[in-house]
Amino acid sequence: MRNFNKTIFSFAIAGISMLSGKMNGQFLGGMRLKSDEAGPKGQFMVYGSLDYSKITTPSSTSSTVSSAPIGLGYFINNNDVIGVNYAYSQNAVNHNVVYKQNETGIWYSPSLALGKYFLLIAQIDAHYVWGQQVSTTVESMENFNGYRLRAYPLIGVVLGGGWALKFKFAELSMLQTKAKEGWTKTYVAGISGSTFGVGISKNLDFRKKAKKDDN
Repeated sequence: MRNFNKTIFSFAIAGISMLSGKMNGQFLGGMRLKSDEAGPKGQFMVYGSLDYSKITTPSSTSSTVSSAPIGLGYFINNNDVIGVNYAYSQNAVNHNVVYKQNETGIWYSPSLALGKYFLLIAQIDAHYVWGQQVSTTVESMENFNGYRLRAYPLIGVVLGGGWALKFKFAELSMLQTKAKEGWTKTYVAGISGSTFGVGISKNLDFRKKAKKDDN
């Protein structure tokens, strides 16, 4: 329980630090859009990406297929989005699947506008995790489940028409899963090859358009 409390405290600090970008972003020319300015408030956003990697050696071949969280969000104002998302990953060795994982949950994402075409974005995920992995005691797949807490920054590039590219460049996360052997914890902190990623998003506007008064 003590370790769990430490983990929650660490993510609380990370969330506060990432949200403090609202102030630090001012040094980069960043700004939060005001509620009365034209912006995405009331729009929906869909986003996601798909990654594939393959490593071949003289003795074996391994591959990984993964999707960054594919999600749906709603702009509660011009700067903040809340929503739900889903992610899947699978590892195979010599064409045999040894690990597959699903995760789904909620997310929150504040942002700062860095000029007209760039955004500084933070995202915080809280996910339920489940899947299967090869057991270390028997040659078969066993089920596991658990949870993941994750926070990471992104740089957004506005492409126009509601489209944007999102570049992830760091991460703080904890994955805790339980199988027959007990609990397993995996931590990621900082910048590494696994913390880089790119995705794409599209804003969808279902709001009723105001009628123009030609008189």
